[in-house]
Amino acid sequence: PAPVVTAPVAPTVPAPVAAAAVAGQGQVQLRYTADCWTQVTDGTGKVLLSGLKRKGENVSVSGKPPFTVRLGYARGAQVSYNGQVVDAAPFTSGETARLKLGQ
Repeated sequence: PAPVVTAPVAPTVPAPVAAAAVAGQGQVQLRYTADCWTQVTDGTGKVLLSGLKRKGENVSVSGKPPFTVRLGYARGAQVSYNGQVVDAAPFTSGETARLKLGQ
């Protein structure tokens, strides 16, 4: 029979944990379950994201808090701030939502 050759197995390296936020910075993550117009503005007034996002898209923006997040169809987006899911329901009026994150 032919000799069996075994290749050395590389040690498994754990996946890196999400990098800790840079001091004075924050990160907003958005996951879309439906089409949703979105605008994210950081604490300096800089618009980090503005436009229509499509179902299935995932977006992450970083900047200086606090962030203002505006959603045209609040049920169409899941918002997270620094890795923690944020419940948009208390900030929703009709179909739209306006959240302040990182105050």
